Amino acid sequence: MPQWPHEYTLRKNAPNEEEFLWLVAFIRDHGYDERFGKSATYIYLNIDGWKYWSMGAPVPDTILINRARLESE
Repeated sequence: MPQWPHEYTLRKNAPNEEEFLWLVAFIRDHGYDERFGKSATYIYLNIDGWKYWSMGAPVPDTILINRARLESE
């Protein structure tokens, strides 16, 4: 998606699944709502120049965490 440069990490590749799920929950608990496109709203969290988010599935079902540099918005 060249118009939205970002990276992601997959749950199945996480060294520690418990920490992966903890981070998803942390993003959801401490983040802010922001609209993406015309119909989607996600919860984002800014940390050290990066914006993190997942796609909105329940925490136990989440399979990825996205991130993008804040400057690339």
